[in-house]
Amino acid sequence: MDWQIWFVTAPFLLLLALSPGPNNFTAMYNGMQVGPQKAIIAVLGRNVAFVILMTVSALGLGAVIVTSAFWFNIVKWLGVIYLLYIGIKTWRSAAVALDQHELENGVISRGHFSRIRQEFLIAISNPKAILIFTAIFPQLLDLSLPVAPQFFMIGVTFIICEFISGYVYAVSGKQIRRLIKSQKGMIKLNKSMGSVFMFASILLASSSRS
Repeated sequence: MDWQIWFVTAPFLLLLALSPGPNNFTAMYNGMQVGPQKAIIAVLGRNVAFVILMTVSALGLGAVIVTSAFWFNIVKWLGVIYLLYIGIKTWRSAAVALDQHELENGVISRGHFSRIRQEFLIAISNPKAILIFTAIFPQLLDLSLPVAPQFFMIGVTFIICEFISGYVYAVSGKQIRRLIKSQKGMIKLNKSMGSVFMFASILLASSSRS
């Protein structure tokens, strides 16, 4: 890929990664709970999922999923169910008021693997991600040049952008948490975040292949 083209493509991919969505809201919530350093480790989960989906798209299987109503709906409804589950779980989660020392050291008992798994499952069950890799990525390729190296470069750039995006949302979550330390405030915050995930499940349920 020509570097001039890459310098135009990279900001576009960063904006795409920064767009609000279930994974970024998860990074924000993790930032509230355990701080940005631990939240960014969880972003590994979504990026593993994205590498799998990019590989599927590169092999041509992504187009099959996108064009097949049956497989598209299978992936979509798995995502809807999981987002709804996270929303209800977050809504009902106990409120924990943390001081600054606890926030910086991450006292929430849920481990790295649990957060990584959550990010992975949200990403892998989102058919819109397959649409991005199948419909948008090819538009960024110069067909006069070898396609595989370009697709690889775009993929690596997108993964880096996802780490940046996850960190941005995690830091914003930490800043929100600094403002809310009372148990009552945390109850409202958990319900708000739970509502976001449930609303995301509704949006995903109403999505189509177009």
